[in-house]
Amino acid sequence: MFKKSERLNRTAFTEYFKIGRRFHGDDFTLIYSPAPVRAVAVVVGKKVFKGAVDRNTLRRRVYGAARLILQDTSGVYVIIAKPSAKNLHQSQIVPTITSLLASTLKAR
Repeated sequence: MFKKSERLNRTAFTEYFKIGRRFHGDDFTLIYSPAPVRAVAVVVGKKVFKGAVDRNTLRRRVYGAARLILQDTSGVYVIIAKPSAKNLHQSQIVPTITSLLASTLKAR
């Protein structure tokens, strides 16, 4: 999990959700905006999982994958799970997020 200072609050989330650049994958959408510090948010809606336990489990797994990948980077990252993300195994999340983040590095 990221520190509280590395997570987005509601007002910052709304702002970056509007102005960020979007990258679409099969299972996740990434919204990226350059910033001097690193901030991350993960969204798993009720369309993905109806139960809160399952949504929170996927959210924690995505946060864990993002923490491994985004160690030395800066910017604001909002990762939104699509309904197809519920079919991913835990070992498939890291490569999926990595390929999505690689597209942002190419686009910079």
